[in-house]
Amino acid sequence: MQQQTLNFSVDARLIQELGERLVGKPAIALAELVKNAYDADATFAEIVFAPGKDLGGKLKGKGEITVRDDGHGMTFDEFRNFWMRIGTTHKSEKKKSPHFQRQMTGSKGVGRLSVQFLAHRLELKTVPKRQGKTPSWIWAYVDWDDAVKAGDLTSATVVYEIRNDAPPFEQGTELRLEGLKQTWSNNDLKELAGEIWWLQPPFRQGIHSLPPAERFEIRFVGNEDAIREFEEQLNAVLKIQMARIVGTYEADRAKIAIEFWRRGSKHDVFPHEFTLSDIQRAEYHNHTYDPSRNLHHAEFEIRIYKAEGKQPLEIDVKELREYLDNVAGVPVYDGPFRLPYYGQPENDWLRIEYDHAHRKFVSELLPKTIDDAFKDTERLRYLPTLRRMIGVVRINTSREKNLQIAITRDRLIDSQAHEDLRLVVRYALDLYAYHAARKAAQANLKTGRTEKATETIRKLEDVLDDYRTGIPRDVYRSIERGLREASRDIKTEKDATLERLSLLAPLATAGISALAIQHELRKQFGRLDDIVEDLKRIRTGKERLDSRIERLVEDLQEWLVRARTTNLLFDYMTGETIKERRRYRANSVTESILKQMAFMSHGVSVDISRLNSELYLPEASFAEWGAILQNVFSNAFNAMLGMEKRVLSISSRSERKHHVLLIQDTGQGVNLEKAEKLFEPFERDMEIEPARIRMGYGGTGLGLTIVRLLSDRIGCTARFVQPEHEFSTAFALEWQERIAQR
Repeated sequence: MQQQTLNFSVDARLIQELGERLVGKPAIALAELVKNAYDADATFAEIVFAPGKDLGGKLKGKGEITVRDDGHGMTFDEFRNFWMRIGTTHKSEKKKSPHFQRQMTGSKGVGRLSVQFLAHRLELKTVPKRQGKTPSWIWAYVDWDDAVKAGDLTSATVVYEIRNDAPPFEQGTELRLEGLKQTWSNNDLKELAGEIWWLQPPFRQGIHSLPPAERFEIRFVGNEDAIREFEEQLNAVLKIQMARIVGTYEADRAKIAIEFWRRGSKHDVFPHEFTLSDIQRAEYHNHTYDPSRNLHHAEFEIRIYKAEGKQPLEIDVKELREYLDNVAGVPVYDGPFRLPYYGQPENDWLRIEYDHAHRKFVSELLPKTIDDAFKDTERLRYLPTLRRMIGVVRINTSREKNLQIAITRDRLIDSQAHEDLRLVVRYALDLYAYHAARKAAQANLKTGRTEKATETIRKLEDVLDDYRTGIPRDVYRSIERGLREASRDIKTEKDATLERLSLLAPLATAGISALAIQHELRKQFGRLDDIVEDLKRIRTGKERLDSRIERLVEDLQEWLVRARTTNLLFDYMTGETIKERRRYRANSVTESILKQMAFMSHGVSVDISRLNSELYLPEASFAEWGAILQNVFSNAFNAMLGMEKRVLSISSRSERKHHVLLIQDTGQGVNLEKAEKLFEPFERDMEIEPARIRMGYGGTGLGLTIVRLLSDRIGCTARFVQPEHEFSTAFALEWQERIAQR
């Protein structure tokens, strides 16, 4: 039997099926057309939305969209072999665009499926790049509904003309999509912008000064609300930086502003000015501005990004990383022209990567006064790498006497003015790193973990910190881990006991509050006894009755005031304040507890002027801190009864990561040699007179025991220390921040 062959046929509905399955969403479909313009070496792509209209009795649809660009257009061969062939792989094979050598963004050959997905009909005009003479150009028209009705895909036709008259534009392609299948909302346009934002250069306002290969502007024409939604998302990358540095240099003086951003808006701004003589380099000591040698004018802007985690404004973190890979760096522009040498990571003209490689900790440029002010931070550890920076530095050699372009036209000739430029920009970056390190330290104070200040471990950590820059990174990390393990071993024996004792914390807190209330109620009951005695002596019908009644009213009013004051002790005894553990500011907790104990502090002068308002206590519940401070303050008030000078001082001091909250009073004093014994249950340092006990002062001897237990649980050391000369007793709570993890 003779064998025969039969060719496969393809149902024309495959166009529709592929469009819906491979494209899926209108925003993705339209983004494909914009990407095609980018791949065609266009410098712009314009998207124009217009309302629907009647086209020869055809379906009006939901309006029309025109996408036009100034790319290289298509010759007839390209139109036939590539555009008319669905699924072609020529982009993935070429990888780079023909003229600008851009990385191709499309690779599946589904651009024309996007057109079918979006609209019922298409009008195409394409003008290829001129080759010396006026080229022919192509007009084409497709009715997708008719194409699907053709049955076999190979029978679907496109009407076209090869035209030799004057082209509608110099070069490029225009696609007019008629009879839209979807209604476009502002959210759809925002989603479209989210698909294509990364095609544009980072500094939109300077787009025309970029080399053509880096120039790609996306324009949108539509109603104002739609434009606003579209452009906000399109320019999202301009607002998602974690920080921005802007500066100008003029006649030996630079003005900079370091901005820290949060969720797309400015959060903190640090203005700063400096001169060349402020820079800590030997050649600049005693420097005077010399116009014959130095830089005259420069401007710069640098954005710092963190390509980790969820980004603001719905930016995809993977796309942000790819974007930074392509555009990160700090290039130099001479007027409108970019000098190719600068901004290339391998050239490192600002010595950023060099200092990272050498693990620099302290800036060589910032003056000592600034370095001293930031000495408790990690300073240059927060200098961003080039891959996290998008910047631009602008100069104008036509106005500079001392800046000249090298013969290669890619860089500036080395000179003092060139060095000025580098130092000024790098000074700003170093100052940013210092501020970033401080903000990180402050954030750690709010949310970071603390630990008990074991003296030996703390001293070792301080020594390690001092020599950090001279220790190889892997060695440093190994020693750091060893210290952590040693610290854990020291505390292992206590952990089980402390865990059991921690169950006493809420009970202890409630017990202290109950004792205070009982003390106050004893005083009130005593006063009520006197009132009862007065009532017994009153005889009805006497003139004294009215005055007695008035006095009783006054006494009862006074009692109510004092009772209400006592009830303040319960302000922090809620389920939330017992369960919620976080880092509180020391001053806010102190002021709250002092207010609650106002009934005990009459006649006492309280001084908190030396308490750092930025100090955060170790993580604990408010109830735990309330119990600790109530006991300590109560002891101080008791010790000062009968003293001529009654002063309670709450202050703080910090050194490196070590913090101390110091509570001092002018009371009877404590024998430091026997002070540790006071933390044992039922131990007292002084005898309380019966009269004072009746007044509500004095306790069970458990107060300091509870303070020690709670302090251990929280992770700080509670002890008596040598007081300052004007005080007789000093009680210290000490802790330290854990070594920051980066």
